[in-house]
Amino acid sequence: MRADLVIRGGTVVDGTGAPPFEADVVISGDRIVSIGPHDGPAADVIDAKGKLVTPGFVDIHTHLDAQITWDPLGSPSNLHGVTSVVVGNCGVGFAPCKSADRDYLMFLMEGVEDIPQAALRAGLRWDWETFPEYLDALSRLPLGLNVGAHISHAPLRIYAMGERGATAEPPTDDELARMQQHVRDAMRAGALGFDTGRTTMHRTPTWDPVPGTFADQRELGALATALRDARTGVFELVPYGAAGEDAVGVLHEFEWMEPLARACGRPISLSLIQNLAYPTVWRDVLERVERANRSGAQIVPQVAVRSVGVLLGFGGALSPLGLYPAAFDWLGKPLDELCQLLRDPTVRERLLASVRDTTGEILGGMATLDHVFPLHNKGVLAYEMSPDDSLAAVGRRRGQHPLEVMLDHLIATDLRSFFIVPLYNCDLDAAGAMLAHPLTTIGLGDSGAHLSQTSDAGFPTFVLAYWVRHRKLLSLETAVRKLTSDLARLWGLSDRGVIRAGAHADLNVIDWANLDLRLPEVQHNLPTGAPHFHQGAHGYAATIVNGAVLMREGVHTGALPGVVLRNQYYSA
Repeated sequence: MRADLVIRGGTVVDGTGAPPFEADVVISGDRIVSIGPHDGPAADVIDAKGKLVTPGFVDIHTHLDAQITWDPLGSPSNLHGVTSVVVGNCGVGFAPCKSADRDYLMFLMEGVEDIPQAALRAGLRWDWETFPEYLDALSRLPLGLNVGAHISHAPLRIYAMGERGATAEPPTDDELARMQQHVRDAMRAGALGFDTGRTTMHRTPTWDPVPGTFADQRELGALATALRDARTGVFELVPYGAAGEDAVGVLHEFEWMEPLARACGRPISLSLIQNLAYPTVWRDVLERVERANRSGAQIVPQVAVRSVGVLLGFGGALSPLGLYPAAFDWLGKPLDELCQLLRDPTVRERLLASVRDTTGEILGGMATLDHVFPLHNKGVLAYEMSPDDSLAAVGRRRGQHPLEVMLDHLIATDLRSFFIVPLYNCDLDAAGAMLAHPLTTIGLGDSGAHLSQTSDAGFPTFVLAYWVRHRKLLSLETAVRKLTSDLARLWGLSDRGVIRAGAHADLNVIDWANLDLRLPEVQHNLPTGAPHFHQGAHGYAATIVNGAVLMREGVHTGALPGVVLRNQYYSA
């Protein structure tokens, strides 16, 4: 047999949790045809000796809804071994949508996910109205990655209820019946589930709540029945209290989630992170999840794998100079001019005098200077932030104000450095404990979102390089299973997330010893040229999507083999 592609001699981590083994992986068309010694001819061979061969990683929590229409690679997800992504998260999305409501949905996406409306207007084609038409529109696009979608609560409410959908008012019986039917239609068209957002921290740019935030049990239960009827799909949500707005908010959500999960028979994916205000609540939530699942519910916490926060740096939305009241007039100046200004002793004294009497609170009280850390060029270890490394701790040792330490650091790096402010998962050990829990799944990387504030899409690289290789918290086979087959199975992605004969040929070849994160950088690849953060990786020798090599050594081959992912009951 002449193979189209042979990945020869790699250490196969097959995604099932089984121990690694050495083998050839043989591909014909878009499928794996055999695993084992292969001496026959092949159109292409990748030498994987000394490297890992894994299934392609699955990212079930992205906001690439818009970006994938102008960037088929979903960058930087493609740089971190991701081969399949899911859009329509946090209750926001772009389908269903009447033409009159497009501006509102773009306005909503900017507020919740920091994706500029100007870029959305320039990039979105809007060649759909209903959710089935949206999936068909995606299928007409050239895609590098496989893309699946949830039907999201906010656009659904606006479509069925009009302007009332943006309020906290409940739907009428007729409106609810229409919403329910749209979810049924979406599931028949191949949707991977239904998604809602209930945290009051998600807001429009004018600080209005996201449609669906205050939906009652009647509404949520009715929408969940469509998943029950379809016998597929995940009910995904960001719960009330998840962002720290209430100490027991997440726990109270179980009062409706648990009976709903049992009634609809579908998994509920619940976002879970540690927040600064109530840093131990995540433990209580995991205990509550364990009890609920013992009672017949399937509630699956979706966790982030490292700290989640924002970056302070020139070129992003949050300039370090914004912390110095005397510098407000300089925020838009070119870097070379700012470098000269900040080296002037008179200017330096003026800046520091303007902050000496502050309380240390920053970002509107969301953090303090005890939670600001220089982001050093140390790969994944840059995110291992000890309290002793904060600006405040360094300042105490030097006898300096923390913002004097920041100023020294900025000047020493010609204003090229970044500072990270972790807002969630500040305790990395808490993130590790959530990750290692047997009932959790990996997500919340938010690829495509918070563009001018941070970049967390590199979570697969962080899991493998930090939690497996450095900390040894997880075995390699467990980590790969959590990044692949666990997610593919829950989201109904048939024959993906595993390396076995007959499965789709979504694969990675990884230089394990050299796998690491690069530092974030500012790029200008949006349709309008607006700045955004981007984080790449070292160590991905090749990424294969549906049998075609998408990436070699971090460079796109030109192939665009991605497809639209639809649930297992969809039939064209």
